[in-house]
Amino acid sequence: MSSVSQRTATASIWTISGKFLARLLDFVSLLILARLLSPADFGLVAIATSVLVIVETILDLPLTQALMRQPSPSDDMFATALTLSLLRGVAISVLMMFISWPMALIYDDPRLFSLVAVLSIAPAMRSVISPRMVLFMQRFDFKREFALDLITKGSTLLFGVGVAVATGSYWGLAIGAVAGPTAAAITSYVFAPMRPRFSLSEWKHFQDMISWNTVSQVLSSINWQLDRLLLPRFTGLSTFGAFSVADNIAAIPYQTFVGPLLRPLMAAFSTVDDRRNLIAAYLKATNAITFVAAPILIALALLAEPAVRIIVGEKWASAAPILQWLCIGSLLGLPTNMMPPLAMVLNKTRYLALRMFAEFAVRVPVTILGIVYFQVAGALGARIVAVLVAYAASLIITRRLIGATFAAQLHAFLRPLVASLPMIAFLLWIEPMLAAMPVGLNLVASLALCGGAAVAIFWVFALLVWQIVGRPDGIETIVVQRLMPRRNGVLIS
Repeated sequence: MSSVSQRTATASIWTISGKFLARLLDFVSLLILARLLSPADFGLVAIATSVLVIVETILDLPLTQALMRQPSPSDDMFATALTLSLLRGVAISVLMMFISWPMALIYDDPRLFSLVAVLSIAPAMRSVISPRMVLFMQRFDFKREFALDLITKGSTLLFGVGVAVATGSYWGLAIGAVAGPTAAAITSYVFAPMRPRFSLSEWKHFQDMISWNTVSQVLSSINWQLDRLLLPRFTGLSTFGAFSVADNIAAIPYQTFVGPLLRPLMAAFSTVDDRRNLIAAYLKATNAITFVAAPILIALALLAEPAVRIIVGEKWASAAPILQWLCIGSLLGLPTNMMPPLAMVLNKTRYLALRMFAEFAVRVPVTILGIVYFQVAGALGARIVAVLVAYAASLIITRRLIGATFAAQLHAFLRPLVASLPMIAFLLWIEPMLAAMPVGLNLVASLALCGGAAVAIFWVFALLVWQIVGRPDGIETIVVQRLMPRRNGVLIS
């Protein structure tokens, strides 16, 4: 019989594969649209979408997480979730339409009025995705979510490029942004049929998570957008552009690997009732997140200079040191990613708000002072300080939630830390050779080869350490079971 670990691993493979291919479609769309449209077109749409992202983040509702807590969600619960989601989507759309005119006046561009109005359709479409999709998550079946990711991004690519070819205008970007969520909403009812019905009869099952989640989202939005709001006022546009590009590149490992893992891991948490087993599941999940993301972040940090030259060109070389520090911050922040889904599964979202407030109380003054006196270096230093504060808060909260000791939580990173040392030594040796190479096919091939070799070194030493410490149950066990042949149901050693 398949264990929870095996089912979680299989679900993680599906979600990561879906996000990876979705990001690949995004990249293809960017390559095509960048050749059809002007930088001014991208800039205009970026103004509108940045405001939309902030509004959506603040008004986010953890409806899926609330349904995940229920062993057998009722039809009334699904109706309530759909109603709440629709109310949120309509509120965002109305708010965006309301502020579209002030935005057009502030940025002195009347095109923003109609552009923001059209883009506001996207959150409305996202709000009507069938809530019954959660049933597949509870069964660790993420094949449909994999398909939904591809359909969403494929629709964005198809309609966005099609409109851009036909009109040669920024409307290609806007229509693509709306087409993806529309296709996802339609497809979700094919995968998880449901007759739309509006009700708030099961509001009590969502009330606590929504109230505290709103506080968390407001604090989170300020925490993660403050440096972007302040830096343009204290640095030149080119410096801020380098920071933004580096920030976007540093986010790729999280968006591709860490974020997609959280849903199957949350599904795994929801199946565990015994506290001792929950502690073990949490520590294994934290360990797995580190094993998956740490080698990628380390490689990106130590190979930042050639990576930046290949991805965005020589003129963005100043983004490389910024990227290095952002990757270090993301690496230090890996342990903080597992506490939020744990708190949501346990219906203790007030602890998530508490952690966000602790980070907020430190990050805001440190960011303001850092940027005023040290500009980009101050912003980077503030991020590191905030991550460490968030980590400390997560350690304390996790101990209070499930009783995991500080030593046990810190020990979860010992094996990946030891395995990363030979990889770091290899990258420090090879990086000067790559930095000296001009941009071209040779550099691309060499970077890919060295990056792959570094990850291979990491995993060879990770499996070696795993053998030395007695083969404890963890992600290494799953990797070996999938790579090694079996004979009569027994793993060959």
